[in-house]
Amino acid sequence: MTTIGTSLVITGEVTSKEDITIHGQVKGQISMVEGTLLVAPTARIDAEVNVTSVTIHGTMSGSVAAGERVELTPTATVKGTLVAPAVILREGATFNGKIQVEKKGAAGPRPVKKVN
Repeated sequence: MTTIGTSLVITGEVTSKEDITIHGQVKGQISMVEGTLLVAPTARIDAEVNVTSVTIHGTMSGSVAAGERVELTPTATVKGTLVAPAVILREGATFNGKIQVEKKGAAGPRPVKKVN
């Protein structure tokens, strides 16, 4: 498992085959063939994201394509496009954008267009 700390700012592309927890900031692209992405409450993400599964507790803008599921927890603030076979919005989560539910295996990883 990889952890991106609160003081770390990454601009560019993050690619991984294992779980990632982000507490800091990422601007650009996040691609994961395997593993789960966890966006912590302190995280600020502005990226195109292609993953197997993601749980969002923090702030995220951009496009998310997941092969299995996207979950927004009560502390999540998300703006953009979500594409996955399962999208879970917990009570208290803030979401502004588009949701596209596709059959398992059809959603990710693949590029999706950003919502402005």
